[in-house]
Amino acid sequence: MPTDQPGHLIVEEAPPKASPIENEIPTYRAISNRAVFSVICGVLAAFSFADLIFLVFAVLALVLGVTANLVIKRKPDLLTGRRLANVGIALGLVFGLTVITYTVIQNFILAREATKFALTYAKVLKEGRLGDALLLRDPQEAREKKTAEEKEKEYESMRTRERMMIDQKMAPLLNLRKAIARKDVDLHFVDIETQGVDENRAGGVYFYATALYEVEKPAAKEDSGRPQYALALFKGQQKGRHYDWWVEDVLFPYQPKSYRGAAKPVDDGHGHGPGGH
Repeated sequence: MPTDQPGHLIVEEAPPKASPIENEIPTYRAISNRAVFSVICGVLAAFSFADLIFLVFAVLALVLGVTANLVIKRKPDLLTGRRLANVGIALGLVFGLTVITYTVIQNFILAREATKFALTYAKVLKEGRLGDALLLRDPQEAREKKTAEEKEKEYESMRTRERMMIDQKMAPLLNLRKAIARKDVDLHFVDIETQGVDENRAGGVYFYATALYEVEKPAAKEDSGRPQYALALFKGQQKGRHYDWWVEDVLFPYQPKSYRGAAKPVDDGHGHGPGGH
């Protein structure tokens, strides 16, 4: 007589099959806003070549791109846009580093060329005649058309007609020449205080530089305990690999680091400054 008892059947339920439509639709992921703004800032950083204020966009492109990648890495199921973030980072680096490198090199060359002219001007002030110093107030092309004697005669002629105006304008230069006229007094070039692009001038790219000089007197004959300084304001244009400098103004006596350039004239909307024609 059979003694086998019916066994228990164990049935495992198969997992529900996904709909074919659900398998075909990928999970939606949003594009990171930071990645998008990183690219936009990277493009705007290209304007740094026109104005250094746009370098802030190069920094923003880097910061937004890096933070976008970090957020996307933490939330890969929700966000995408790593390629955009990397493009923004690349644009920020390329434009930012290029502009900074160009600016540093340009300032170095500008200061070096201004220093050469500053040393020449100091020698002229100390050893040359007044006409030589007056010639250096003109660009190179104008200097080639006149001699020191002619320039001095021209100054005397203008001084006769417009004595008060000319004397006021020339007073710092004349006082400086008088202060260093003695053989035991020297004019020593100290440094280029500032240099850059002259934005107040139209009709081409012009540069400026301010040269600081010290009037060196014998210690026993010092008028006061503090040294005397003078400042020469140079203007110039680039001519090939060199710069054509001329002297725009002289300040004497002068306190180092106290020079403030004239403000850029306000445009009236027609290309004229105040009172322009």
